[in-house]
Amino acid sequence: MKMFRVLDDSAARHQAPGNTVTRILQLANELRVNGVKLNSESYEHMLSAYAKRGDVSRAYSLLKQMEGEGITPSREYCQKALQLAAKTGDTVVQAKMLHAMERHGYPKTTKTYHYMLLCMRQNLELERALDTLDIMENANLTPGLLSYLSVIDMALNLREPTIASDILEKAEKLDTFREKDKVLYMQLLRCAALKGHYDIVLSTWKKAIIDCGFDPDEGLCLYVLHLAGKHNDPRLAGDVIRIIGELGYTYRECHFAPLLDAFASTGDIANTFKVFSSMRKIGIIPDKKTALPVAYKIGRDINAIHKAKKALQDMADHGEPVDVTAFNLVIHAFAFNQKYDEAISQYGQAKRLGVTPNSETLDATLDACIHCKDAELGESIYQECVSQGIKVSATSLSKMVTLMCTQEDYEDAFTYLERMKKLKMIPLRGCYFKLVKTLSRANDPRLDIALEDMRAYGYATSTHMHEFMEREEEKRDFSNLV
Repeated sequence: MKMFRVLDDSAARHQAPGNTVTRILQLANELRVNGVKLNSESYEHMLSAYAKRGDVSRAYSLLKQMEGEGITPSREYCQKALQLAAKTGDTVVQAKMLHAMERHGYPKTTKTYHYMLLCMRQNLELERALDTLDIMENANLTPGLLSYLSVIDMALNLREPTIASDILEKAEKLDTFREKDKVLYMQLLRCAALKGHYDIVLSTWKKAIIDCGFDPDEGLCLYVLHLAGKHNDPRLAGDVIRIIGELGYTYRECHFAPLLDAFASTGDIANTFKVFSSMRKIGIIPDKKTALPVAYKIGRDINAIHKAKKALQDMADHGEPVDVTAFNLVIHAFAFNQKYDEAISQYGQAKRLGVTPNSETLDATLDACIHCKDAELGESIYQECVSQGIKVSATSLSKMVTLMCTQEDYEDAFTYLERMKKLKMIPLRGCYFKLVKTLSRANDPRLDIALEDMRAYGYATSTHMHEFMEREEEKRDFSNLV
């Protein structure tokens, strides 16, 4: 009883653990000197004193001391020793205590397994913990909530979302599962999103965000969006976009790319195109780069392109806005698939669809003109766009140079080249390559000037270009010989 008072007094006065141990041991010696035998409870008090000092090493030596004095250690003593060993992750002491419990006929209980699992948590022994849960199940012992939580925590720390999810499903079925424990849904969601586990993310997003109302950070939203795009899930992607807006995060282009990817992968072209309009409404201007995921999905399938064309027509017929980026995408896709007449025809539908062409519209249409070598049409479209106030870019003017080089009379190529120089624009490398080949084929004396200009802009003459010029020169030499 005195030992208990010492411990109680020590706790009340916040005395140093070392002082408590000293006083407890002094009392034990006094009892021995006075011929009073110690019992198991006395040793429990001594163990409690050592526990205050965090000294787990004495747990087993005290037990051996008890046994030496003919005292049978109580189950309570053994459980306390297991608990102390668990706190410090001392597997050796735990193993010795478990062996002692077997010797004294104490079967393992739910509490025993709990302290074992806590020790495993300290050492991140996940596989051993899972084996222990299986042993409990075979023994018809149901782990308590705290036991499950320790294993879940371990699995999350080791980035094992599947294991964490399986154990959490068991934990949430317990009557003791508390409201505050639902924060685990967020922890699991982060872990699963980071590791790319789509199925777990899908189910846990609903529990954590929709049902419990937790607020995800923007980084987590991006991870979930990426998974939604990868797994063609526009519903999840759309839900994340909604949450981003509700939480007041600034919308960025990277938020919408997975949504575009998801819609395009499902073949839902109409909703894909509507994303462009939604982006523009909130101040994010979609462009050719934004449309790349969609272009990759439909660009090589002529049926998909016709479906996209019809989707634009249906949107216009229903009074829905047609975004110029979607319009440009269809033109570019037709041109890429060598359907030049359809590309140019699509350009002619701008007014009917309520689209105001931009510089990317011009670029996409010029691609079609270049491939079908129709310089007259290309120049007409170029002049039409300029008259509408479209600001031409280095890309547009470079395409005009390339277009002029498809003609026998390519003089206008230099006109557009000079226009770029006056506007202090850097011509694209492709237009210089085309010009050099054209001049080389025609044996035009301006070839050296063009090569010099090209190098001045930092474009090196490739091996292919040198070989091309050499072949053209050999042809001329052969013609002269004949």
